[in-house]
Amino acid sequence: MTPHSDTGPRAGPVHVHGIVRSGFRPRPGLTGVGGGAVLVVAEGPLAALVSAPYGPRGACGPPDAPGDSRADVSVLSAQAAAEAHRRVVDEAAATVCVLPLRLGTVHRDVEQVRRALADRADLYRRLLTRLDGRLEWGVKAYADDAEPDGAAGSGGATAGGTVGSADGLARAAHHALADAAECSRVHHPQDACPSGMAAACATSAYWTSPIAGAPYPHGRNLLDSAYLVPREEAGAFAETVGGLVARSPELHIELTGPWAPYSFADPGRLPDLPD
Repeated sequence: MTPHSDTGPRAGPVHVHGIVRSGFRPRPGLTGVGGGAVLVVAEGPLAALVSAPYGPRGACGPPDAPGDSRADVSVLSAQAAAEAHRRVVDEAAATVCVLPLRLGTVHRDVEQVRRALADRADLYRRLLTRLDGRLEWGVKAYADDAEPDGAAGSGGATAGGTVGSADGLARAAHHALADAAECSRVHHPQDACPSGMAAACATSAYWTSPIAGAPYPHGRNLLDSAYLVPREEAGAFAETVGGLVARSPELHIELTGPWAPYSFADPGRLPDLPD
């Protein structure tokens, strides 16, 4: 018989924060979405970090697959829910490899969590292996709103080798950072924020910008990307960002992280995923 965790809730819907390897124990007193204690539900070599209770029993139906179901979080503060989800995932990521699930991933009960772990065990194991020892860094670049469209040139390189426009500088910055990372993801507006969570996304650093090109505190957002970087190469990556800041005074460049690999939990975004 497959060994099960004895730390999980016994009944009712649970919010699933992320997947880790069995044996991890969260900090005592850590709470998740809805204020419930964070517990571990294990199935073989894998475990899910869950919080419960999450509303009345039967509040949500069974998901088609882990990560595909959304709970109605309208009864909660959207910002509080996003911050609680992030807190649980990032605390785990500080010490172990964690595969984040999307905010609002809810299962009907603990047994459904265990079935999900068993059904997707091979994929989860491969993702954890690929992401082990790696964290996500975010980079955003902004242009001065006062710059008129096209005023800086066409975006091509000048005679001195400097990209003329702010857009061109942002593209060049991304290419330089992508070369310094294992893989990268450029966020698009439609991918920026889960439906109904705009308020939380706007205040939570790990979500991407809700609307690309909209006004920001530092001007127009030209680049909003995530980069997967091994822990031991974090210093070198930060130096690359610092060099871009020095060479690109036309841009305001922000580095955030390290985060759990939120942007790379989908196998389609990871090259060289182990078979």
